[in-house]
Amino acid sequence: MKRFVILSKALTLSYAREPMVVFWNLVFPVFLLVIYRFVFGEMAVDGATFMQWVVPGVVVLNILSFGMLGGSTFMTGMRTTGVLWRLKATPTPAIYLFGAFMVVNVLMCLAQTALVLGFAAVAFGWSVSSNGLILSLPMILMAVIVSVALGQCISSLSPSQNVTIVVGQLLYFVQLFLAGLVIPMENMPEWLQQAARFLPAYAIGDLVRAPLIAGDLGADVARNLALTIGYTLAAGILAARFFRWQASR
Repeated sequence: MKRFVILSKALTLSYAREPMVVFWNLVFPVFLLVIYRFVFGEMAVDGATFMQWVVPGVVVLNILSFGMLGGSTFMTGMRTTGVLWRLKATPTPAIYLFGAFMVVNVLMCLAQTALVLGFAAVAFGWSVSSNGLILSLPMILMAVIVSVALGQCISSLSPSQNVTIVVGQLLYFVQLFLAGLVIPMENMPEWLQQAARFLPAYAIGDLVRAPLIAGDLGADVARNLALTIGYTLAAGILAARFFRWQASR
């Protein structure tokens, strides 16, 4: 257990020492909220004010960024620099590494979620019912898990860190614009709306947004849960199958 705690602490410090991780996951979402407030603050989406609607989307977008961009490049970086290979040579079981990695990702995503929601509440009067907040917590955890699984799938399948970054950014920005997280889907062509509903970001976005806005799990909860679990299992299996301790030569 002591090794697990030490490894978790080391991973947390490694994340905290990365300026880009701090910027994209702590500074950037707050900046986004400020921009949205001044540009779209008077709009209404699905019967809610734009800020009430967009805050859950920013939460999910931030989680995706942490898992698909930060987590994937972090693991690939450890592989490229030989850190993973040195860890393999220690008495620390591999399960400790993956367990600590998941725990650190969950805790940091929860912390940044609390920051986004707290800032929105203080700065813009955003609010949520206690029941909605409780219902949203397991959905946020599911969003973290699928995001980390997707990120590690990208890391395991990519031959280099540059490829990891490019693929992660491509998948992230596609979902940023198409999955209805921060841009309403109503103005998209009908065929594109239907296709976008099969994206993982749409599923977890709907799962998180419904309780934070309406205080319930939404009408499509079963479909969204099935998609989320399916993406998690598929990405997790691929990540485990193609995981490497050393970088490709």
